[in-house]
Amino acid sequence: MDAKDRLTTSEKEIESLKKNAEQPKVAFSVALTDSGFMGPVSVDTNLVYTKVITNVGQAYNHITGFFTAPARGVYYFRFTTRDSPNSHYMGILLCKNGEKVMFVQEYDCGAPSSVPTRLKHEPQMAPTMTMMAYLSSGASLQLEVGDVVNMRLPAGYRVYDDLDNHTTFTGFLLFTL
Repeated sequence: MDAKDRLTTSEKEIESLKKNAEQPKVAFSVALTDSGFMGPVSVDTNLVYTKVITNVGQAYNHITGFFTAPARGVYYFRFTTRDSPNSHYMGILLCKNGEKVMFVQEYDCGAPSSVPTRLKHEPQMAPTMTMMAYLSSGASLQLEVGDVVNMRLPAGYRVYDDLDNHTTFTGFLLFTL
């Protein structure tokens, strides 16, 4: 490779690096609350995750609970929620522009089949064990500038969070379009 080819290659690499540097940096991770149980509620309720762990690009609003896309692109969202096993309805909705994208639920978390085998055979362990039920899911969404994504607690359902951040919502930009 002669000097002219090396120069051309270097110039292309510099252009590529400039384009990458111009890409918006967007990533957030938040937890719900320290106050324990939320719900059940009588109507679908927007969840406001007030504990900000990371908010690069400031696209998540911890006052409203909405993520607003700052750039056209594909984003990945992940969410996890917890409840106690004696709850009969644990569920959560992922919404885009007010419309349901995904509904994840657990019914009858306290059914005998959900009790660990160890507890069935060693009931003396029950006072020392804290049983929890979790739901987790995620989705890649194509968003336009200004599209909003948020989580909702469906009517009749409940979730739990505390200082250990069991109920979380995370999102980040994969690439712009």
